[in-house]
Amino acid sequence: MTFVCYVGLELYAGFREALPRSVRVGWDWVQGILACAGAVWGWGVQRRGMADPPVPAQARAGKRDQVGRSAGLAVAGRFLVLVAAPVLPAVPAFGVGWLGAAFTVREYPSEVGARRWPAGR
Repeated sequence: MTFVCYVGLELYAGFREALPRSVRVGWDWVQGILACAGAVWGWGVQRRGMADPPVPAQARAGKRDQVGRSAGLAVAGRFLVLVAAPVLPAVPAFGVGWLGAAFTVREYPSEVGARRWPAGR
C-alpha cells in the first residue's frame, strides 16, 4: 500500500509542477479532501462486499470470470493512471481504504461462505 501511494503521489507531483503557483494550494486541498473521501469510500465498498459472502459455486464462477479479463484490465489500467494524474491521490487512497478493511476483518468472505454452505443443506 505504501508503494502504491508513493507512486501515486509522485505522478501527482509531476502534474502539480505544471500548475500555476496560485492554483496549487487550492488544488492540493481538493486532492486531500478527495483522498480522504476515497479512503472512506474504499473501506465502505470492501465492508459491503464482505457483508454477504458468496457460496463456493459463486466464488468459483466469479474467479473464473475475473481471470479471463485480467490481462486486458492490466493494460487498460496503465493508460488510466496517466489520464488520472490530476486526481491520482484519491485512487491510492481508495485502495488503502479497501485493503485496510480487508486486513482488519476477522475472517475472509470465502471462509464464511464455505462454512455456511454445508450448514444450509
